[in-house]
This record gives sequence, C-alpha cells and structure tokens, in this order.
Amino acid sequence: MMALAARLLAAPALAQAPAPAAAPNVTNASFGDWILRCETRQNGPRGCEVLQSLQDQRRQPVAQFAFGRAQRGDPMRLIVLIPANVTVVHPMLIQLPDRAAPIPVTLRACGPRGCVAETDVSAGQLTRLRAREAQGRLEYRDALGGEVALPFSTRGFGQALDALAREGF
Repeated sequence: MMALAARLLAAPALAQAPAPAAAPNVTNASFGDWILRCETRQNGPRGCEVLQSLQDQRRQPVAQFAFGRAQRGDPMRLIVLIPANVTVVHPMLIQLPDRAAPIPVTLRACGPRGCVAETDVSAGQLTRLRAREAQGRLEYRDALGGEVALPFSTRGFGQALDALAREGF
C-alpha cells in the first residue's frame, strides 16, 4: 500500500506520472476512472492498490489517491499525494455529493516533491464512495490560505475495490 508514497519520494516531481517499478511483475487493470495496480518485488510480498490521478484544467496531474491495505483484515487506507503548497491550519477533506459528513484526511509529511496525507476509511465511507458514479472533491487550503477543490470521479471505484478484494487485499 505504501508503494504510492514510496514512488513520491523517488519521483523527481509530483506533476510527473510515477514510472513503473523496476520489478519484473507489475500489473495494471482499469476500472472506469480507477486503476488497480499490483506489484511483486524481488524477495518481497505482493502488494496492490486502487489509484486515481487528479488533473487540473490543463490535464496536468495535481494529486493522486491510493486505496489499499497491507493485508486482508487490515483497515482500508487512503493515501493522498498533493503538491507541497498546502497549509495545515485547515483540515483536508473528501466531500461527496451525498451531503453526509466529509471524510477527513490527515497530512503526515511534506517535502520538496509534495505532501502525503492519509486516513483509515470505514466500511460506511467505502459504501458512500461506491454508491453511484458521481464526482467528489478533495478540499484543502494552499499555503496562502486559498481554497483548493480538486474534483475526482467515483466511476469504476466499486469494481476496482472488488478486484482488489479478489487479489486478496
């Protein structure tokens, strides 16, 4: 599950898509706007995560979501990568169109290449994300206090999670 965060630390910039790992066994499967990415590292365990890259109006990547767990039975985690231009005074939130409570995401670390935020995602929150094909928003404030609202799609999310479960995660 930490593959996305690890790629951020190794990547030259957040705005560049992560390169496939040098490992011999990396697979990707698309489900709507989501990708199931599984990787087996040499002498290491297999890991899978469900990903979506968020893009700005110029179609440049500005954030990435990764849902997954280290092993079956662990809580589902969401890791969000965003540019380093963020303030920590206001919480980062996932807003869904169902008008229920937003999902808070906690900022963990920032560096020159970007920031990593994460949260455990409950079964109820996953159900809300699966409920229908909709558009949600990742909301936070930039370093100058300006509001940032990045839209994301839930199209294919349920199918991607089902595929993740079939992989044993």
